[in-house]
Amino acid sequence: MLLLPGERTIRTAYAVLGAEFRPIGVRGPGVLYLTSQRLAFEAPASRGRVRDYLKGRDTELVVSRSLHEIVNATVRRGRIGRPWLVVHVPNGRVAFDVLEPEAWVGAIAQAKRVFAPPTSEVPTIIERQVVKIRCRYCGSLSNEVDGRCPNCGAAL
Repeated sequence: MLLLPGERTIRTAYAVLGAEFRPIGVRGPGVLYLTSQRLAFEAPASRGRVRDYLKGRDTELVVSRSLHEIVNATVRRGRIGRPWLVVHVPNGRVAFDVLEPEAWVGAIAQAKRVFAPPTSEVPTIIERQVVKIRCRYCGSLSNEVDGRCPNCGAAL
């Protein structure tokens, strides 16, 4: 996998993409990468045995999501079998069969915290409305929240 400028690898492992998330032409296990900018899964492309033997295996980047696109990472435990790493993104989810999925969840959360893009702070503006009322005895203006008229002392 080619790294982008300024990107570094945090964690890698052999993994299997869930069958319901696997595109046509992708077979077998691949490598799951967690970098400082994204989560990527690279798997061998299906080209045929003879071509694999003569030219070597071609790989294809099946999943590549930036860290800020990842909504949540959880562990799915079935009744039988091993737990799976499930990564939720805005338009769905992707599941990986990987060793130590709990460690991957922690690593993804840590990477999102540490390598999150800086957010620009927007200043908060608080507006107040001052309502003036007229005293019925002397006619002077005073604030609505005042209990007494500042001019004559009458109750408002």
